[in-house]
Amino acid sequence: MHSNRMVLAAAIAAMVMLAGCKRDAEPAPDAPPAPPLSEAPGSETAAPAPVEAVTGTQALPQAAPFDVTTVPVSEAPLGEWPYVTPPEGYELRDTRTLDLSQVPFWTGQMLQPVEGKVFEARIGGAGDKTYSRFEVLKRFDEALTALGAQKVTTSEIPNEVIDTQLPKDFGVEFNAGAGGYYAGEEVSTYVLRHPDRVVWFKVYSDGNGGSLLIAESEAPPAAATPAA
Repeated sequence: MHSNRMVLAAAIAAMVMLAGCKRDAEPAPDAPPAPPLSEAPGSETAAPAPVEAVTGTQALPQAAPFDVTTVPVSEAPLGEWPYVTPPEGYELRDTRTLDLSQVPFWTGQMLQPVEGKVFEARIGGAGDKTYSRFEVLKRFDEALTALGAQKVTTSEIPNEVIDTQLPKDFGVEFNAGAGGYYAGEEVSTYVLRHPDRVVWFKVYSDGNGGSLLIAESEAPPAAATPAA
């Protein structure tokens, strides 16, 4: 009887120990994930704005070419090429005519290339004549107006236009007639429209001298007459 109690007590002790081992072997429940770190109030950062590409040269607005058909047709006699002569007391120097070339004329909006017969020259005082910038500009304006030419502009050419539209080495090729095509210089442009031709004139004058650049091209095709 006594031995039976001892066996029973030993069995109970073994069961208790086995239960304790099972509890130790069971994994502990997973800990809940840590909450995200909270940001201080007002510390929210806006999404960065997209970065635009930066280019070295910004494109200039596209200007429309000057429409020569807006100039009234002149019937005034032109005389001999280049159709103008220097005012009294002045002379043309370093004159040159090219049967075919292409030169730009400032329209107030763009340097418009004109292809055709080209004339260039410097303007200077003859003999003891003291050069007058105002007189040269005034006399040429009177002469061109008498021929029926229309003034397109008297203004400076912006640096951006000179940098992007003036042909390379223009001042070398047309050294005598290139006055006015550089920064800070004012240039006058005229267009003369005849029934069979269009003539462009560039007149430049400063305190020491001036220059002419003239180009003659064919007249634009006549507009078609609508059928009656």
